[in-house]
Formats: sequence, structure tokens, C-alpha cells
Amino acid sequence: MNDRSNRDSNGMNRPPRASATKLPSAPEPLRYTMADLERETGVSSRNVRYYIAEGLLPPSYGRGPSATYDLGHLLRLQMIVKHREEGLPIREIRERLNDLTDDEIASTLKIRTRPPEDRWRRIQLHPSLELMVREPGGAPDLRLEEAVDLLVNLARPVIDRLEE
Repeated sequence: MNDRSNRDSNGMNRPPRASATKLPSAPEPLRYTMADLERETGVSSRNVRYYIAEGLLPPSYGRGPSATYDLGHLLRLQMIVKHREEGLPIREIRERLNDLTDDEIASTLKIRTRPPEDRWRRIQLHPSLELMVREPGGAPDLRLEEAVDLLVNLARPVIDRLEE
């Protein structure tokens, strides 16, 4: 490569050109159509467009029949429905929504937007023996607790012999 091709008009070295290789992108998040929003919330498309015009919802992604909406739109629309049922005026709903994140709205509506995380519990049966129990996220599973208690009780005579 010619040394002159890496210099600008003032004779200074230019940084190398960027590669034309396209970087990988994250997968598109879940998107909803207007029909999806209507089905999930019971709010007409006309009212959805009104709420966007009034600043209660952000604009859609795209325009016309191909317009899509994300989880934030759905959550905010569900919150609008809740506040309208309470009789709040549009102005007050807008003020309340402007101060909330999507996660805060989901929490208020008691909607889980992510799967619950599993927890691990370690039960030491003996200095050299442990039982690891994976507890699925969400509500406690009483059947799992009963199974763990049964296993520990069944293992007790064997563990007692180890200690002798």
C-alpha cells in the first residue's frame, strides 16, 4: 500500500478506514400490532392513537398498518385502562405515567415481564456430604419441601453411621 494513501492533504497520517463488515445486532424485541394491543387491553385503535397524540403513549414504530408497538406500550396502555376505570382525567394519568419506568408499571400491575430466577439452597447433611436443592422462582413449592424433608429423613440413618 502506498504511504501517501494514508495521509491527508496536510501530510498528516489518517486513521485506518473502518471495515465494511456489518456488526451483529441484538434480536428484535417482541413487537405488537394494533390488533394485539386491542385484544390484550380492550382499547380501540382510535383510543390508542388518541393516547399517543395526548402524550400518554410514545409513538409507534413505523406508520400505517405495519406500525408496531413494544412491551412498554402494552404496559402503559394497561395502566391507562386502570386509571380510566378509577376516573382519573387524562392530564393526571399523563403526569403519573411520565414518572414511571416500564418495570415500575409492571410491578404496580403485578405483571411479571421476566421469568422468575431459580434459587439454590445448600443443606449440609454431614461435613463431607451436602444436598443441593434448586428452588424454582415464584411461589414456594410445598411438594418440593416435603420431598426434601423426606430425603433428609431417609438419609439420616446412613449419615449417623458415617459419624460413628
